[in-house]
Amino acid sequence: MLRNRLLFSQNDKNKSQARTAISRKPRAAHNISLRSKPKAKLAAILPALVVAFTGTVAAGSTFSAMAANNENGQIHADTKENVETHFTVIAHRGASGYLPEHTLEAATLAFSLGPDFIEQDVVITKDDIPVVLHDIHLETVTNVEDVFPARHRDDGRYYPRDFTLEELRQLRVHERANSDGKQVFKDRYRGTHANFKVATLNEHFELISELNRQFGTSVGVYPEVKSPAFHIKEGVDASKIVVDALNAYGFGGESGNSYLQCFDFNEVKRVRETLGYKGKVVMLIGENDWGESDTDYNWLRTQEGMQQVALYADGIGPWLGHLLDNEAMTQGKIEAAAWIAYAHENNLTIHPYTYRHDALPAGMSSEQVLEVLDKVVGADGVFTDHLVPVLRWREKLN
Repeated sequence: MLRNRLLFSQNDKNKSQARTAISRKPRAAHNISLRSKPKAKLAAILPALVVAFTGTVAAGSTFSAMAANNENGQIHADTKENVETHFTVIAHRGASGYLPEHTLEAATLAFSLGPDFIEQDVVITKDDIPVVLHDIHLETVTNVEDVFPARHRDDGRYYPRDFTLEELRQLRVHERANSDGKQVFKDRYRGTHANFKVATLNEHFELISELNRQFGTSVGVYPEVKSPAFHIKEGVDASKIVVDALNAYGFGGESGNSYLQCFDFNEVKRVRETLGYKGKVVMLIGENDWGESDTDYNWLRTQEGMQQVALYADGIGPWLGHLLDNEAMTQGKIEAAAWIAYAHENNLTIHPYTYRHDALPAGMSSEQVLEVLDKVVGADGVFTDHLVPVLRWREKLN
């Protein structure tokens, strides 16, 4: 594992992703070969690709037409040229495809596999300590209902904000589960004896810093401030706590090997203007009905929206479902959604989420999906639960 960590180390290449150092030029339409996929099979592959990236399905006749228009099993794609050749690989919630998300064990495994960055989602405890959890609720990834059955709020949910760190340490972290208690991804970690624990942001930063020091590597961190408006209502400034931690461990500032991400555009602006943060910032883009924040994500995906984002952020983290142009599908093409061009025009780094090897479109390989992100969308990297296939694909590029 550690041999792979050193093999995949990119060291100083990440520094080229600074806001003013990225340039892209338009390029002519080119082809992405779906190797060994004849036209008859292409009709089955394309609808799966549409569903995977957009969550929508066009009329059935569309896909037959698309296959007919793509001679020799090729997709014609209009795209943008990304001068930067390094494709950034971000360990989504650590090595979450292999071990329970956001545990120190998942972070350690991620480090050994060799990503450029390891992600930490951050929420704040009752005693104002930042801990690494994806949600402002506990029951989907811990046994809180067994340990503290009466500590839920009126909505029936258990909030980290209602527990001290000492109390959270009493919980066991497990694979993400649905409301019925079944694993969301049934083939992921199935062990029942390991005692995975909730960890603090400082513990994660210290772990990565120490491993970097000992192995001479420069894996970065990619924290997300979760639900900042919720935390403000709870009387705590989550963004300031995260910024302070970044600075304390040498990850902050203009030269820091980190990205700070958030779904709340007002908070992104506040991080820059009020907190005066100089490090790289990414504006996450979701759907309005997800309830992540009051941000109008539909407006963000406009020319004006991207111009405004570029005033405060170095990059964007769009959902995979926003990346492709549905209308182009009816014309037999796979193209980036029009708004992606606005991101390129404003020199915004593009890190989409989330590549999952156990949720690939039917009939498509990991290489084909990643080629769409790279060649069609012009993405600069990707968040992934599964580092191994993405790193192998990137190694072939080089």
